[in-house]
Amino acid sequence: MEDRKEKTVDASPKDCFGSIQVINLPNEMTRMDSRPECRTCEEFRDCLRLSKEEAEKEKEREELRKQTMIAQIIDISVVFSNELGSCLLEFLNRIYNSSLGKVLFSNLLLFYEIPKEMFSTSLTIPISQTTLDLVQWEIPQQEDSSHSTNSKGSFTIRVVLIQRYFQNNRKGNIGLIAQEVARVFSTDENGIRQIRETLDDSEKALFKKMDEQQRVLWLLEKWGFKEELESLQKELSPPK
Repeated sequence: MEDRKEKTVDASPKDCFGSIQVINLPNEMTRMDSRPECRTCEEFRDCLRLSKEEAEKEKEREELRKQTMIAQIIDISVVFSNELGSCLLEFLNRIYNSSLGKVLFSNLLLFYEIPKEMFSTSLTIPISQTTLDLVQWEIPQQEDSSHSTNSKGSFTIRVVLIQRYFQNNRKGNIGLIAQEVARVFSTDENGIRQIRETLDDSEKALFKKMDEQQRVLWLLEKWGFKEELESLQKELSPPK
């Protein structure tokens, strides 16, 4: 009588289980990074399912963090007009979804509307513990870590002053806000370095050759505010 031996299966997952990475690309597509041995692995499907679940959870955490940061910016900023406040909210939602999005988590953008009749003003903005807690996450690796001014838990406060806005011109107002944010990032070495982290090699070389004004205009188009820029330029053009 032939003895039948039952095949034992190791129920414990491999050490590499869950190492497959599902990476979200800027064009809204995804790329899967795996190991060569994954091709013949019997646990591949379960491993891929786990990786996708983790990627979805991380995406949800990023969205929550983004919305919380935007809510804090709106809460702390000083904007008097509802029209401008509405434009600011739309701008923040769009800029956090642009190529600059991840860089913004190591910055705190604050907006202050200055009445037209004021020639100078002082600015006092209380920073709550909740706001400070928002920036206590791992900051993306800088392009040159040996010269980086940022470390884990550090951030840069960038104050954007707005002294005018355009009645009944939503695109023009958003273009104005976007222009001032681009200018804030283009006027200091730390901001320029942060922007360069979002560019590919050819764009970095091009960006380096630009002067400040060229950088601002180029960034607005790259961040998806071309129509808003055109509307702003029409508002600023002298009447014929």
